[in-house]
Formats: sequence, C-alpha cells, structure tokens
Amino acid sequence: MALRVVDFHAGWEKIQRAIDRIVSFVDDNGVIRDENFRLFSASESMSIYETVYNLCTQKDPAYEKELYRRYEDFLNHHINTRVLPAMRGKSGEHLLRETVRSFRDYKFIMRWMTLFFLYLDQFFVGRYNRPTIRNAALLILHNQVYEEMKGDIISTVLSLINEDRDGKPVDRALVKQVLEVVFDLQSETLNVPYQTDFEPALLDSSGAYYALKMANWLQNLPYPEYMLQVVECLNAENFRAMQYLHPSTVPKLLERTKFEIANPDRIDANCLAGKVQQLKLGSNSYYC
Repeated sequence: MALRVVDFHAGWEKIQRAIDRIVSFVDDNGVIRDENFRLFSASESMSIYETVYNLCTQKDPAYEKELYRRYEDFLNHHINTRVLPAMRGKSGEHLLRETVRSFRDYKFIMRWMTLFFLYLDQFFVGRYNRPTIRNAALLILHNQVYEEMKGDIISTVLSLINEDRDGKPVDRALVKQVLEVVFDLQSETLNVPYQTDFEPALLDSSGAYYALKMANWLQNLPYPEYMLQVVECLNAENFRAMQYLHPSTVPKLLERTKFEIANPDRIDANCLAGKVQQLKLGSNSYYC
C-alpha cells in the first residue's frame, strides 16, 4: 500500500463523513432485518481504511493516538445524544424493545468502525495496551448505558418470566432478545453481565416465587396431587427456560426450582407443621 502524507484535518473529515453516513442510515432506517447490509462498497471501505492507515503510519507526526481518542469520543457522543435519551423514561416492554433496537443499531455501527479502524486493532492497541475497537465500544456501552439501565431491564425481564409462569401472554421472543443483549456485552476486559447480574437475580426471584407456590400447594392439595403438580411444574419450567434463557442457565434454574418444591425434607417438615396446626384447630382431614 502506497504511503502518502495526509493532513490530519482533511483525513478526519473524510472519516467523519463516513461515520455520519452510518449514523444517518441508522437514524433513518434502523437495523431491523439485515445487520450485514453493505452501506459502503468495497472500494469506499478500502479508501477509508487507507486514510486511517496513512494517518497512523506517516512520520512527524503519526496520528494513531488521536484517531483512537476521536473514535472513543464519537462513541460517547453517540450514546449520550441518541442511545440514553431513547431509553430513559421508558419502562416495561417499551424499555426492553428500545434496548434491543438500540443494541442492534449500535452493533451495526461497531461493525463498520471495526473495518475502518482495523489498523488500530492490528498495530496500536497491543503496543499501548488499549482495548480493541470492538471491546472499547462494548466497554463504553456497558459503563454508560447498561450500568444505568440494568436494574430496570432485569426487573422487567423477571416480571415477565413470572407472568409467563402464571399463564399470562408474554412475548418470549422479546425476552430472549433482551437476554442475548445482556449476554453479548461480555468482552476481554468485562465479566459476563448475564452471569454476574441476571443469572443470580433470576435464581433468587425463582426461589421466592416457588417457595410461595410450595406453601400454597401444600396447604391446598393432597400429597399425591402435590407431587403431580411438582412434575408438571418442572416440565413446564424446563420448556419455558429453553425458549429464552442461555442453555447454561437451564440446569441451574431447574435445580433451584426442585430445591423449592421437591425437596423431601422441606415437604415433610411443612406437612408435619400442617398436621400440628390442623390438630390444634380440631380438623380431621390430613392432606399429607
């Protein structure tokens, strides 16, 4: 590749025009069906890459640090002017849909930025111990958006899961999409938010939900019917979990559910307590 001296301001204007084109496309159309839509031709992409390459490799001065800084500045600006304003103030399924839409658009932008700034990934980030272009984008999204919104997002997902358990109509595809967003936020320098934030909250919420179910069933069902209810419940929980949870979560969820509703020691203890209470009340009917 022929190296030629590029004025930084002229080079950055060319890069900025390409970035503006990406953002305008996302603003006007969103990325609904085809995340691999080719917004730039191969020759256009190569021309932008060459501009970055020349700015980074020319001498006196080279602009790789400045380009990396401006890339981060663009991401921060995009999040603060588009992503966060679109998410703040929303709740329930509206928040979840906006989460999915915003992340899908953000990934589209990330894909093009990774192509344009490939030289920085290859020769700059390792030398200066900086996150890759992709990981820098995920870190900024995590720190500025996810950390602010995760409480509302996770609590909404847990509420929908409980509604699904109660037989209410729930958009399972939406729940799956949101959880995929949370899972995909992992990077080389981040723990997996799905595992550190969502999964423990899910297990705790499920434990509380099924502890109440167990108490109600033991109080109102004869023992044989209770055990039938346990089997039906575990089968239904497994089916639901496979619809939207990451496969690694399913056995953990089923184990927690079994602990709450099918633990022999807990069942026997509750049955004994129920019999004592019935004797005190003078009842002659024993369910367990």
